[in-house]
Amino acid sequence: MDLTVFLGIPWYSLVFLVFASAFLSACNTSKDNSDDTTLFALLLAQSTSAPCTTRCHIFLTSTGSGGRIGIGGITGADATCNGDTNRVRGKTYKAMVAIPGVREVLGNPTGTLTYTDWVLKANTFYSNSTDTSNTTGSTTTSNRIFRDSNTTMQMNFALGDNGTRFWTGITITGGNLANDVNCTNWTSSNVGVSGVTGVVGASTTTLVETTTDTCNIAKKIVCVEQ
Repeated sequence: MDLTVFLGIPWYSLVFLVFASAFLSACNTSKDNSDDTTLFALLLAQSTSAPCTTRCHIFLTSTGSGGRIGIGGITGADATCNGDTNRVRGKTYKAMVAIPGVREVLGNPTGTLTYTDWVLKANTFYSNSTDTSNTTGSTTTSNRIFRDSNTTMQMNFALGDNGTRFWTGITITGGNLANDVNCTNWTSSNVGVSGVTGVVGASTTTLVETTTDTCNIAKKIVCVEQ
């Protein structure tokens, strides 16, 4: 008997199925099944997705949460994106939220910027539509940001309903992109802690805004295909 095949299934597929079954079994014993299952969805997405190139998907999550996004931190935010119903299956996403030294973009939007695990690519078209014939979207600059003015970072298309706010932790300080309050690095949903938000507009989506809100109030996040 060919030991590399069992019931027509290659050995490496069997290994993956055993691993997946064990992982889900561990998740079921967790105090928070939804968090663990979402992390598993993120693991699967990262293992199967090919990077996008000249056209990438971007979306606003279908539901919001307090400042503790998912299980908290960048891991929780990314897992939330990869488990959201607005995602496209088979693609990998990262959350456009900032944590100093972990995920950030710093500097002058018209000058030199520095990046740490930044979610946007240079000179790339992003759209919240998966229809490849739909030109509704916006292209990033060589500085890996959307910029329709010299004072902010924004897109010329809306991601959702007018007035919808979403967590960013990013602001403009002295004309420069900078980090700002972020619900204790997206780990707190307490009323006494604050986070910076962006807002969906009628014709534009302002991605950087100095408005803050308390972290107990649910906000959506922007998710960017990688």
